[in-house]
Amino acid sequence: MIAQVINIPNKSEKHFSEKYPKAANVNWKNNVTDYSASFDQDNLKHKAHYHMDGVWDYTETFLTEDKFPADVKSALTKSRYSEWKILSADLVENNKGEKMYRYELKKGIEKKYIFFDKDGKEVKSKSTI
Repeated sequence: MIAQVINIPNKSEKHFSEKYPKAANVNWKNNVTDYSASFDQDNLKHKAHYHMDGVWDYTETFLTEDKFPADVKSALTKSRYSEWKILSADLVENNKGEKMYRYELKKGIEKKYIFFDKDGKEVKSKSTI
């Protein structure tokens, strides 16, 4: 096994340690277009994403759908995506202070991310590979 040395911007490391002081099992990765830190906190898995200049972009908290608000789950079942298969469900917090519940869905070969606010309003959707 070969260890990879990753030079993380000080700005990212400082922000990370302030925002997530209880983070455990932290693993930084250079994704070519951004940096990410996978970690555990409060018995949940998370991944924080940072721009190459060290500025925090967003954090994913990996959940199961049963942890989503009832309004969000209901909105999906009433949406045009109700027949799509749920691949993953997580909470996304971005650097604008927005928190959105994100489903990764699949139907046939098509995959999409669908974002809802806490009240179940669809905020956006985007195709994924």
